[in-house]
Amino acid sequence: MLVSIGLSTAALAGCTSNSSTSPSNNSTEDSSGLDTEDSDVFANVEMNGKNLEVEVTGESATEFINLVDPNGELFDQSRLEEDDTEASFEILGRYEDDLPTGEYELIALKSLESEDPLDSTTISIDAECRITDVFWAAENPDMDWDKNSPVWDEYAAVVIENKGTIPSLLTELQWKGAPAAKLGRDDTVSYHHEIRLPPGETTVYSFGQIYQTSGAGGSVDCSRLGTEPMTVTAVVQVGPDPSYTQQIEYGDDQSCDLTIVKGSPTDSDSTSGEN
Repeated sequence: MLVSIGLSTAALAGCTSNSSTSPSNNSTEDSSGLDTEDSDVFANVEMNGKNLEVEVTGESATEFINLVDPNGELFDQSRLEEDDTEASFEILGRYEDDLPTGEYELIALKSLESEDPLDSTTISIDAECRITDVFWAAENPDMDWDKNSPVWDEYAAVVIENKGTIPSLLTELQWKGAPAAKLGRDDTVSYHHEIRLPPGETTVYSFGQIYQTSGAGGSVDCSRLGTEPMTVTAVVQVGPDPSYTQQIEYGDDQSCDLTIVKGSPTDSDSTSGEN
């Protein structure tokens, strides 16, 4: 099975439309943590954009490289042309469902007819994302907001920390109970993104006016509200979908002043979307 030419239909999530155009999305680190020191054939393995880049030694005579997923199924296969020592496997943004995370095996083959592999090595492909903070533009004017917008102070920013070995991909932010959601019929407003989340921290800026309390269709009746929760969930391609809940106090006067009371990661939702 491992040497068959056919490719597994192992699934990957990816929202390829509605690319991010947010003011900026800043990452503090970008490393893969993929170690192949125990291999005599595999010289280097690292993430490059959406692809897993694999390099073998020129002396190995490797012609095929199999990538086997944690379930023991062939995830992908690459053929090396003569004198070629590098192969690339698309990891992010390829399929419709989530990427199986865990221990993957790279297998080097001299040919498809080879009964014994030249070498194999195991790598950990995982991403552990956590929302550590949510910022309101009105209270944090020095951040990188798009101040060309007359309502920039109603926008939000989310800080996402990835403690995994590879990047994940943010495809959507869902804002349940947001002030802007109370203007409409649904209790959630959501926006599609396509933002790479490498190991480290990334700040993602919202597309919409999350803290909006009035618009063309009317205003939020803050006199009927007290302190209400707002939960933002990041839909990510690799690993569980993290959430963060912020308590917002609504003023009871006509100006409907908002006050952020407190906020913290929502542990109860931490397994949402887990593979």
